Amino acid sequence: MDKFALSTGLIGLAIGLVALLVLVYLISRLAKRKARAGRAFNLLLNSAVLAVLSAAFIFLSLFVQTLNRYLHDQRIGTITARQEGQALVMEFADLKTERQFDFELNGDQWMIEGYIVRWNPLLRWLGAGAYYKIDRFSGRYESDTCSLRPGRYSIDDSHRGLWRYLLKHGNKLRVIDAAYGIAAFQYPGSEPYGLYINDSGFIIKKD
Repeated sequence: MDKFALSTGLIGLAIGLVALLVLVYLISRLAKRKARAGRAFNLLLNSAVLAVLSAAFIFLSLFVQTLNRYLHDQRIGTITARQEGQALVMEFADLKTERQFDFELNGDQWMIEGYIVRWNPLLRWLGAGAYYKIDRFSGRYESDTCSLRPGRYSIDDSHRGLWRYLLKHGNKLRVIDAAYGIAAFQYPGSEPYGLYINDSGFIIKKD
């Protein structure tokens, strides 16, 4: 969770606790008939003001955390793709596993494919990162008439049974909002691309 969001949330809870204690004190005084009308009104007013401040801090914390989750893109790799005739010369550095992959595809474009689990809103708000898997790269042709096969290259073919289960039955688990396959494609170029992921899928940006 973002530090500012966590701090404001804790402050809001602390103020709310003080407001509750003031209200409990007022009720106990009224029950014993020891509180004068003016004193009781002041205590009630103080409790209400503290409750409003508590709500304001908590809502600010919720807003900041939600905004941070919406804007956050986690970098997970670097991709270099060069066109050499019909071939796409590919390099992929996986930041998660710290592995380097060098391979070739055919096509006008390259595509990365994988899987992602989207956690339920509460877990995402608490800062749970994306649970994902990069599956493979493949080539793409803009024309359907090309006779060359675009080819594909597997990055990680492990745990296919787990992901098959998550895609078919993940929505039955309360902690999961959705599980699905993801893909993104781009043209080759002279500059490397940064590969990112957020709650919805892959993002490709030029470095």
